[in-house]
Amino acid sequence: MLKRILIIAGILIVGIASFSLLNRPLEVDTSISTKEKQEPLATKEEVLNITTLKRVSEKLHEKYEGFVVKMTSKKELVIQVEANEEYFKSVKKDMGSIAKSIIKSSTLKDYTVVVERLDLSIITEEVKNRQKELSLLTSTLMEGLKDYDIIENINTDYQKSITIHTSIKTLDKDTYKFTMGLEEKINEILHSKKLNSVSHIDSYEIKILNNKGKVVN
Repeated sequence: MLKRILIIAGILIVGIASFSLLNRPLEVDTSISTKEKQEPLATKEEVLNITTLKRVSEKLHEKYEGFVVKMTSKKELVIQVEANEEYFKSVKKDMGSIAKSIIKSSTLKDYTVVVERLDLSIITEEVKNRQKELSLLTSTLMEGLKDYDIIENINTDYQKSITIHTSIKTLDKDTYKFTMGLEEKINEILHSKKLNSVSHIDSYEIKILNNKGKVVN
């Protein structure tokens, strides 16, 4: 009788151990799947907002130089002009009018346009150099990637990040192959002679987003 009980107990222990081992890979796979799942970095509206900012900036650049266009949490589209008081007064009204005409039919239609003068005397030399670096980096990337019709916008920031906004819709093997080729091209541009003056170029992180603001590289 004791022998039979021991045999049955042994069978149960082996069965429980086998069941546990069989289920362990499933738990690992679930964990990996969760980690690999990427959350969108930007909503569709945020992507449209960025596209509108680009349109405003491009239109203003047809006539003016030395300014920055940005949004604020107060629902303001701010144009900061690097200029002396006299020049600023001569361009303020026109720059504001151009911006208003572009955003009136966009996702920024409820935003207030603010044109303000950026006092050059309070900007440190370090900040000026950083601004020049980012400007050079952005313009060089736009020129080097101009043949990629799928690219909608390029953003560079002080956190050493390069964000490429694209119109990519699907996520498949072809998309992955394309983004890898695009990332390789970006790295080629980053290490070109044109950007020799940009500091710590190897530390920049490249993010390629699809049309929904999700990272695809």
